[in-house]
Amino acid sequence: MTQKRASNFELLRLLCILGIIVMHTFAGIDIDRSVPNILWNVLCDSVFNTGVTCFVLLSGYFGIRFDLQKLIRLDLMILFFTVSGTLALGDFGAKSLIKACFPILTGRYWFMTCYFALCFLAPFLNRAAERMTQVYFRRLLLTLLFLFSVVPTFGYYDIMRDAGKGLANFILSYLIGRYLAMYHTKDTPARRLLCITAGSTLCIFAADGFLTLRSGAIYTVFSRDCSLFILTSAVCLLLLFRRFRFQSAVINRAAGNVLAVYVLDEFLRTLLERYIPLNDYRFEWYFILLVFAYALFVLLLAMLLNELRRFLLGRPEAWLSQKLSAFLRRLCSALLRRLKADAEPL
Repeated sequence: MTQKRASNFELLRLLCILGIIVMHTFAGIDIDRSVPNILWNVLCDSVFNTGVTCFVLLSGYFGIRFDLQKLIRLDLMILFFTVSGTLALGDFGAKSLIKACFPILTGRYWFMTCYFALCFLAPFLNRAAERMTQVYFRRLLLTLLFLFSVVPTFGYYDIMRDAGKGLANFILSYLIGRYLAMYHTKDTPARRLLCITAGSTLCIFAADGFLTLRSGAIYTVFSRDCSLFILTSAVCLLLLFRRFRFQSAVINRAAGNVLAVYVLDEFLRTLLERYIPLNDYRFEWYFILLVFAYALFVLLLAMLLNELRRFLLGRPEAWLSQKLSAFLRRLCSALLRRLKADAEPL
């Protein structure tokens, strides 16, 4: 029997993807001469850059079970929307078309590339988390936290040189999610979680806001994915939403489109820029409201397109992914048998 997805966590996923679209929308607007909008931009980064970390924490909290057929279906969805979006924008350059045909291997979407890698590593990470003692697990997390979060936050130097947008931060967040699921089973008071989240957000906003106003350029030093403040807020948000247990078929269905929304986000915003010139309103007092409305429209449009794809291509994709999965498993089995035979002494 398939366990129903918890709608409280699915709602968190939806809010995270909406926040990510808001950040991406702000990033494409020229707001350098508008101090209020500059501060709104910094505040949105301070709050919504927890989105990716929340996604990975949730993956770790529930644990990824490697399923080759599901990965192939996910890859087919990414391939369909990437090729369609590239052609719809009229980008027929050789480099763009190659990236569109191999979006995971070429890193067309850094999150999806890291997510695929994490799925392949998940069985080993899960086994390691299960076999380690709690004390040893905690020591490992503290070591990873120091190297990939504390040092980049307070020493500024980012060991991985990826601002947290890489596999190292994914592994750290995934393992924290596993630890919370295994050992942090009691609910933390909501007031404490809200205070910690607000405090972390305020620290980010104050530090990045100061650097931004002093230099005149948008600074995101403390709102990077490798920031300790971002990680702290993301953990608190996960624990906060864990308290609100409920079920909603509508929310669960909508949240099933989140990865497709991430893939479609850039294409839709690029296309809509031709018809909705947000830059024309960047000095208006209500500009922030327009950004949120625009992001919500992109979210709903992306969901609609993915639901249409599911309706039209759901069965062919399921058939193709099943065949490809069976072929790849047979191929891997044959290679393993060959390697085993070559390793046997004569």
